[in-house]
Amino acid sequence: MNRQRLEASISFILFLLCGVSLPSLSGLLVFPFSLLPEKYEVAYRIALPTIFLILSIISSRFIRYRIYSKILFSFFAASIAINLQVASAYPRLELTPIDNLVLRMLMSTGLVVISLIILQRVSGDKPHDIFISKGNTRLGLILGLAGFFIFALVSIPLATSQFQGQDLSISRVLTWSPLILVMVLANGVREELLYRGIFLKKYEPVLGSRCSNLLQAIIFSLSHSVAGRGNITYTPFLIVLVLQTFLLGLAWGYIMQRTDSMLGSILFHAGSDIAIFLGIFSNL
Repeated sequence: MNRQRLEASISFILFLLCGVSLPSLSGLLVFPFSLLPEKYEVAYRIALPTIFLILSIISSRFIRYRIYSKILFSFFAASIAINLQVASAYPRLELTPIDNLVLRMLMSTGLVVISLIILQRVSGDKPHDIFISKGNTRLGLILGLAGFFIFALVSIPLATSQFQGQDLSISRVLTWSPLILVMVLANGVREELLYRGIFLKKYEPVLGSRCSNLLQAIIFSLSHSVAGRGNITYTPFLIVLVLQTFLLGLAWGYIMQRTDSMLGSILFHAGSDIAIFLGIFSNL
């Protein structure tokens, strides 16, 4: 193995560890961070972005490691955004459970997207660098809408079989459809920017396009290892969900790279979430 391949392999492992550290900010610590005592949860939430920021600043001072500085800053930005996302879950208003869930999703998405855009601009990134661009709109719409409607068509049986959906009649689903559409689009925007948009172009100078896509898909799928825990348990089939999100993450990353835009992956992602939110809504 030559030096360049060795450096890329080590970088892949280190970035993977950084990525796995992110879902642990939710308070549902995943391995190896689950080894930390719960009493250190607040300290962890503060320490992680601080470490990423310090490492980013240090690496920016060495020409050879400046490409790593951009990646580390994106991990810093992501950790700040996830901390804000966690904070958005605390307000409890006198609303119906469904309305409360929709409001929290909108708050969470707003905080994540605004914080990421601001921080990436501070780092010197332009919108195009994080896939906020027109790109190949036609191809993005074709792939995104195809994925959206395929998942929409199978959403009721999928919600019933995998996401604990209860009494999902067509009329009941149609009643929820405006709120479901808001939920899935907001979540699609939030997660596509957080897990792929701010990272893919940063990884590529170090790992190449294929390994970059593989890395983000692994991190994205592992971030769903905390699903089914906490206040909303939406699937008992955790391993299946992680495998599904890995394969879908690969597809969405490819679409983003191919179209140079988040549009297609957001629409495709939104469609895949319909069954999840049908399951959640039916149990509220």
